[in-house]
Order: sequence, then C-alpha cells, then structure tokens
Amino acid sequence: MKLVHASMPADDPRFAAEVLANIMGGEAIPFPPGGPDAWMAWSGDGAIELEVIPRGAPLRYEADQGNWRAGSKAVRETEVHFAISVARSADEVLRIAQDAGWKARHCDRGNGLFDLVEVWVDGCFMIEFMDPAQTARYEEVVTPANWKRFLAEMQGA
Repeated sequence: MKLVHASMPADDPRFAAEVLANIMGGEAIPFPPGGPDAWMAWSGDGAIELEVIPRGAPLRYEADQGNWRAGSKAVRETEVHFAISVARSADEVLRIAQDAGWKARHCDRGNGLFDLVEVWVDGCFMIEFMDPAQTARYEEVVTPANWKRFLAEMQGA
C-alpha cells in the first residue's frame, strides 16, 4: 500500500508547487480541478503528487463528489501534516526551503529516535522531509510493534 496523493493549502499555489517539486526532484503542473490557481507538485519518480490549493478553498461534500470551493475564511494553522522521503540530502532540502523564504529546520524526534527536516510552507503548513539515511532510520524504528512497545512503556511508567 502507499499514499498516492495529498492536498494542501498555500498562499501562492504555483510558487509552493514549484518549490516542493524542486525538493522532490520533479515538476509543477497546473491542477484545474482545484480551481484556476491550483497546482500539482510531482516527485521526480512520479510516485508522489501533492495538490496545492489556494488557501481558503476547503473541500466540501457535494451531491456528485467532493469539490474545492473558494470563499471560506482562510485558516493559517491546521491539524494536518505529512512526511515525505526524498533523494535530496537534508541540507539541500533545508537550503531550498530557506531560499524560498520558508521557515525550515533540522529536527530530532523522540530524543534521538530519528531526525528530519521540518519545512513550513508559508510559515504555517508543516511538511517533514527525510533524506535516504533519515528514511532508513525512520523505517527501522517507527513500526507498529515498536509503537505498541512505546505505548506499553508509557502506561507502565
């Protein structure tokens, strides 16, 4: 199984899609179903597609299918984030994001359990990026069995 695509908001969808596509070694392409200003960021291998929608156009349940509809009050913060494994080094990801004017930083998760780069699109939507070494470590330590052990330790503490 794999996640095939995700959507996210941005103040300037084209710019955000271009930067994210650069980080993923891919390309940015218009995405008309998300509205006239929506764009897609594709990874170089075509395995990941991010739909970048103008902020303030949430998905709505409609008679035939869900659709993005503009006109809502834009909310800057969100409960949603995701992590993407990329071929670029963590330092390259950091540089690209910072060159775009976005907040970005190296982060340690779980007191040394694994690390990654936080990229804050428009300063308010977090995407975690992991380079190949970071991805290998993440896949080694973040498993259902290890998570169950962690929960048991928390309950026993």
